[in-house]
Amino acid sequence: MPVQNVTTCTFGGPDPKTLFITTASIVSPPGNRLAGSLFALDVEVPGMAENEFHIA
Repeated sequence: MPVQNVTTCTFGGPDPKTLFITTASIVSPPGNRLAGSLFALDVEVPGMAENEFHIA
């Protein structure tokens, strides 16, 4: 990644083959203009469906 502080990632899109990656800017060095951005990468393997939990 072109930034130092990756915060989290998740799969999305119609076929969950897009990996969304968030970053933080709060602890980035000065001049890192991409810090705090959201990145999207197309991947070949889809992510897994999320688990659902229901309380009756």
